[in-house]
Amino acid sequence: MRSHHDPVIDAARLLSAFGVTLPAGVELDPGSADGTAAFIVQAGQPVTDALGDVRVGSWGRPSAFAQQAGPAAQARHCRVETMKSDPTFRESWWSGRRCVVPVERLTEWCYVSGRLGLWGIRGENEAPMGLAGLWKVWTHPTGDTALSFCVLTLSADGHAIFDRLKHPAHDKRMPVILSSQAQRQWLHGSWAQAERLLVRCPAEQLHAFPLEPASGPARLDGPDEADMFADEWWATTPHVPSKKRIAVRRKPVDAPLPTTGDLFS
Repeated sequence: MRSHHDPVIDAARLLSAFGVTLPAGVELDPGSADGTAAFIVQAGQPVTDALGDVRVGSWGRPSAFAQQAGPAAQARHCRVETMKSDPTFRESWWSGRRCVVPVERLTEWCYVSGRLGLWGIRGENEAPMGLAGLWKVWTHPTGDTALSFCVLTLSADGHAIFDRLKHPAHDKRMPVILSSQAQRQWLHGSWAQAERLLVRCPAEQLHAFPLEPASGPARLDGPDEADMFADEWWATTPHVPSKKRIAVRRKPVDAPLPTTGDLFS
């Protein structure tokens, strides 16, 4: 499974956190079916306070462009380990098409309590986070073009937060979350400088909290303020249920399905 993210759609939040403004006449829709969102690219004409230039595109390959390319074409994540060699991603990497994806929070499925539920992850002081990504221009056979972006992911094995989320049988991954200081270098630095920034965000710089579970009115484990990553909470949590039990619970009828796959395949 891969992280879902809630994009920053408020113009004031984009300006205060990243120093950028939306293109004239553009308004972002949080309910966009194709995952349309803002992402920040290297500035054509650098401005002192602005991180870069804002573009609007689809998270993953635009759906209209993917109809003839198969489901993998809409994948939304790229593994750092394969970004240089995978035919799907390498053009964006070697062309320097790096971007910062502004998000309000990440959401992940959690299984550790024995009840499937969603947890949210925010940055310090609830400030928007900037995820490391790659972007691409897609050309349809008709000649139409569109922009899309992906989010880069790392192994989350051993991470104090992300290693405790996702289905226990699935590969543990986490997005690359860039500090405010690293975001500018990610966009404007050399390949070597940018690659050194592809590291895991320390757990102490993140805040995780339970959201409504996938089914039933009860919450996953206690009130919202419960800290699932505190040592005393983890010590009293039931063991992860068996695979057989998880298989029954992990796809409730009314629950949104998590997103899988890798971008641009």
